[in-house]
Amino acid sequence: MVIILGGIDLSVGSVIAVSGCLCCGLITNVGVPSIIAIPIAICAGTLVGAFNGFVISRTTIPPFIVTLAMMNIGRGFARIYTKATTILVDDPLFTFIGSGKILGGVPIQFVYMLVVIVISGLILNRTKFGRNIYAVGDNRQAASYSGINSRRVTMTVFVIMGIFASCAGILSSARTFSAQFNVGEGSEMDAISAVVLGGTSMSGGVGRLSGTIIGCIVIGVLNNGMNILGIDSSWQYVVKGVVVLIAVFIDYIKKMKD
Repeated sequence: MVIILGGIDLSVGSVIAVSGCLCCGLITNVGVPSIIAIPIAICAGTLVGAFNGFVISRTTIPPFIVTLAMMNIGRGFARIYTKATTILVDDPLFTFIGSGKILGGVPIQFVYMLVVIVISGLILNRTKFGRNIYAVGDNRQAASYSGINSRRVTMTVFVIMGIFASCAGILSSARTFSAQFNVGEGSEMDAISAVVLGGTSMSGGVGRLSGTIIGCIVIGVLNNGMNILGIDSSWQYVVKGVVVLIAVFIDYIKKMKD
């Protein structure tokens, strides 16, 4: 949604770290029940998204700069909060949320993924707000002239981004029964890569959820495949960078033809 809007969010990985570390810290160090700690951690990630959206929608500061700053702030907060150590969690409900199975063996995280896909699909394809996202991304000025509150749309999209990223952070920590300050490093690049590979234009206004799902599968296969083949992690960054560059170049060629 952020990229369709014509923006970018580099703070995704940091929100993952902040939410995951905060949730685990509340459960292990403070003794807060997981059923309370999880909403608090989601609220923390939502606040980051709201801050990004507020600054970006109310000023002319590029989203790249705002979210880059929040990326560093969030990463620093996660490191300070955990004291650069791993926080282990031994809570039955929390561990079930991360690695439990339902309906006779279906991984619960697969269910989460389906829920997010359905919600995102409904927002983008079946609501007025979804159409406004495309309109603002295609031409912000024209959208404003047609009566669309582009500031509100931008703010809402970044809030949704914060909610989804914080949920991802909590689920990541729940899956490993722990929180680390460096969790989520590189997640923003994987997310951007998947979206671009799925055919979403970096200039905004063009993109489909189905393409992004395919992009996620491609990135997942690349990551797992290179790990299985024992390819050095340094070369993995090179490969993913080249893949993104090719995808952006293809988008550029398409626009030239249009």
